[in-house]
Amino acid sequence: MNFSETAIVDGTLCMLGCFSLITWSVILLKAGEIAWHRYRNHKLLQSLNGDISLETLSAIELNHKQPLGIQAGRILTVGRQTYARAQSQTGQQSFQHAAWHELIERTLRQQLQKEKALLDSGLGWLASIGSTSPFIGLFGTVWGIMHALKDIGAQGTASLEVVAGPIGEALIATALGIAVAIPAVIAYNFFLRQNRQLLATLEHVATDFLRSCIENDLNPQSRQTQEA
Repeated sequence: MNFSETAIVDGTLCMLGCFSLITWSVILLKAGEIAWHRYRNHKLLQSLNGDISLETLSAIELNHKQPLGIQAGRILTVGRQTYARAQSQTGQQSFQHAAWHELIERTLRQQLQKEKALLDSGLGWLASIGSTSPFIGLFGTVWGIMHALKDIGAQGTASLEVVAGPIGEALIATALGIAVAIPAVIAYNFFLRQNRQLLATLEHVATDFLRSCIENDLNPQSRQTQEA
């Protein structure tokens, strides 16, 4: 293996170049993904007119006006499927309804965790690149300076012309490492904020759906109590 100054520094620069390519690829993909999720969630909520109820969801599914295979739609779909099983297996016992409401809530939470995992995919690359790139660049610089000083000692002269060239070339690795790390860290923090906003919207959707289920179960019971 070749551990010369040129090979190590060139290898470091190539690695940082690959990291930069991965960083910008992830940035572009995540930006498009978040924009697409925002648009489709907005269209679905707009079609619901802010009324996340069982009747509205049934009308949308029957008329095929809006596909539910998106983030907010997947949450509503799993919640509606769980509620449909509850209706088929429970009578009017309030304790059974309470148990199913808890199960619906857990199902919605589980789906939210799945959506969060999908949103966070790719961010690990940005975090790793942002934290390691400066150190990789620094390693290339230290290695280059070490061999430059050895060459200077072998030549027996330390004039500015002899010192400036090799050390200046070695410092390029550190500069490139910082240049790769900055957009990775900025993008990581930006996408984290965007994901939190998307998840907050999805949590509101899940909460409104659970409230609709509870109200739908309480109203018949209230009517029966009044009639008795």
